[in-house]
Order: sequence, then structure tokens, then C-alpha cells
Amino acid sequence: MRRKIIRVGSSRGVLLPREVTRAMSWDFGSEIELNMNKEKKELTLSTIKVKIPDEYNTDMMNEIVEILNENADVLGGIDD
Repeated sequence: MRRKIIRVGSSRGVLLPREVTRAMSWDFGSEIELNMNKEKKELTLSTIKVKIPDEYNTDMMNEIVEILNENADVLGGIDD
């Protein structure tokens, strides 16, 4: 996928298509990891992995995700 570098104030930026940010579960304000390999002239973006505290009820969180996924047709685009 090719992208152009754009001016953002006095900085430079690259716009990511919506399908990329959705596939990566990134939204406005999401923190991502930026890794640069100068020798290869490569740049990678990745999701910052977080540890869920032990006191969180992961079963309940999984149930909520299931419900959201089951109702994606109704809720789709609600974040736009």
C-alpha cells in the first residue's frame, strides 16, 4: 500500500486508511509503537500490548465483545 507524506503543521505525517485502523483496532488517541530500522530503511507500526489487571473479569469482557460482534450490523458505523 503506497501513501504520500503530507505536511501537518511544521511536521510530516502519513494518513492511514480507515480499513487499516479498523483492522488494527486503532482509533483516535490510540497509542502505537513505531520501530525504525535505519539500515533497511524500514518503519513498522504495531499495537502496544497491555496486560489486563488480574482483578478484571475477562469472562465478562469476552461476553461483551461477543454481544457487540453479534450486533455489529446495528452498531456498525456508530463510531464514525
